[in-house]
Amino acid sequence: MVKVNAKGKINNGKLVNRYIWIIDDSENTGGYLVIQSPTISFEGEGFDNWFVTLEEVEQFINYNKWEIEWFEKNELGDN
Repeated sequence: MVKVNAKGKINNGKLVNRYIWIIDDSENTGGYLVIQSPTISFEGEGFDNWFVTLEEVEQFINYNKWEIEWFEKNELGDN
C-alpha cells in the first residue's frame, strides 16, 4: 500500500536501506514526487521521480520490488 505524504524505509527489492518520501505535489506539478535518499533526513545525494497518477507510483514501487516500512508521523517529527 502506498502512503502519500509519508516517509519510509525500503527493506526489500532494489535500493535496500534507502529512504523514500512520496509527496502529493498536484498543486504545483500536477502529480506525485517519489524522493529517494540514503539518509533519513533527505539531505545530500538522492534521486526523485515524478508521476502523474498514484497508480503510476504503485507500478514504480512494484517494478522495483520494494517492500517499504512506513514511518508514523511522530517517529520523524517532521513528516
